[in-house]
Amino acid sequence: MNPNISERLRNAVRALNGTLVPDDRISVEGWWDVVVTRADGRIEKKTLKNQVTYFGMNRLANRGVNTGAVTSAAAYLVIGTSTLPGTYNSVQSYIGEAGSGRKLACNAGSTNAQSEMWIALTATWAGFVDNIATLTMDSCAISDYANSSQSTGIIFNHVNGMGVTLQNSDFLNLTVRIMVGSHNVAHTT
Repeated sequence: MNPNISERLRNAVRALNGTLVPDDRISVEGWWDVVVTRADGRIEKKTLKNQVTYFGMNRLANRGVNTGAVTSAAAYLVIGTSTLPGTYNSVQSYIGEAGSGRKLACNAGSTNAQSEMWIALTATWAGFVDNIATLTMDSCAISDYANSSQSTGIIFNHVNGMGVTLQNSDFLNLTVRIMVGSHNVAHTT
C-alpha cells in the first residue's frame, strides 16, 4: 500500500476517534476579521489566520453544533496585548488579557455553527467603555469561560498580529470563523 494512502487512512481513523494531530494533509483553519471604526468615521479592516489548539479542535466541533447541550460552550471571544505567536499548546496566559478583554459573543445564545464544518462568533469592544484605550491589542482567542481567572478554561484557538490601538471613541468588531468539521462532533470533554 502506498505510504501516503496508509498514513491518510490512519489519520481518518484518528479523526473518528477524536485524537487527530493535524499534518499538512488536513487543514484546521480559522480566520479573525478585525474591523475598527475610528471616531472620525474611517474604517480599518484586516483578516488574520489563526492557530487552532489541539484541545480546541474537538471541542469546537462539538460545541459548535451542541451549544445548548453542554455547560461550557465556545462562546467567549478574548483579546489581549501579547505578541506571542499561536501554537497548538496555547493557553490563557499567552493572550495577555487587558481591560474588558473577554466578551460573550453576540450570537452565543443561538447556534454558533452553520454546519458541522464551521463555527462563527462575533463580539465588539469600545476603547473607553472596555478600558482598552491606548493599549495595542494584538492577540485574539476563543474560550469556554467568562473570565480569565478560570484555570480550567480552554483556549480553543489563538491568533496574533491584530495590531489595533483604540482611542476612547473607537470601536472594534471581531468575527472569528473556524473550519472544524473533520473532527469528532460527539466529543464531550
